[in-house]
Amino acid sequence: MTDSESWKERRNQVARYRAMEQETTDPLAARLLHDIVLDLEVELEGSPQGVGLNAA
Repeated sequence: MTDSESWKERRNQVARYRAMEQETTDPLAARLLHDIVLDLEVELEGSPQGVGLNAA
């Protein structure tokens, strides 16, 4: 897997976790998912491919 594919997969992962965060009714699960999303976004912001992440 190339770096580009790896970062694309990571962006997809962020989108999936965001969707799960919105769909869950358990407050603890929502908070944990939110923390996961924040961690993944921090990793993406440090990457050259992370430019424009917030535009999605």
